[in-house]
Amino acid sequence: MPVESGLERRMTDALAPAAKLSTRAWLEAARATLIRDGIHAVKIDRLARECGVTRGGFYWRFSSHAELLQALLDDWRETNTAPMLAALDGPGDPDARFARLAGLWVDEHGFSSAYDAAVREWARGDAAVRAVVHAVDDERIGALCRLFLDYGYGADEALVRARITYYHQVGYYALDAQRDDARRAELTPLYIRALTGPLGGVTQTAG
Repeated sequence: MPVESGLERRMTDALAPAAKLSTRAWLEAARATLIRDGIHAVKIDRLARECGVTRGGFYWRFSSHAELLQALLDDWRETNTAPMLAALDGPGDPDARFARLAGLWVDEHGFSSAYDAAVREWARGDAAVRAVVHAVDDERIGALCRLFLDYGYGADEALVRARITYYHQVGYYALDAQRDDARRAELTPLYIRALTGPLGGVTQTAG
């Protein structure tokens, strides 16, 4: 039976932490860096330092920096869109489904506005990423459109209401609106009435 030399043992021990660092851990580090500092900060050396491993450890999980960025984009598309589609296309009447979506956006359990904003900023300088963002926007608006069709609106009005609803949400975090989560939750029923009710049928209130 071959005996491991002291040098081989030391090399194995040195590589072990890097090998044990999961793909998910690398993605979470990349995601946090993207949100905090932007896409230009998502570098292998920096992520390795933050994860406490060597640069070589990165290549246990990814073949290249480009593969990491693609995985990050795929992660955003899945984690920030799948819960939204599940809320809109899940069981229940239109009111229940819209309420689930509103709760998702307000509570941010399963949706991160900061992640969305960071990817949109990334897309400004990358045409390929911009194409993915546009495709995701179309997918989300399509789900909202189906919801409004289920409310009984015609195709054109369903599309317009879907866009207004979606642009309202994107604009909310794009403008970095001052957050008062308790107040926003309090106003959520009024937002729902304004966005889903008959035109001209909403009572206006201040706040």
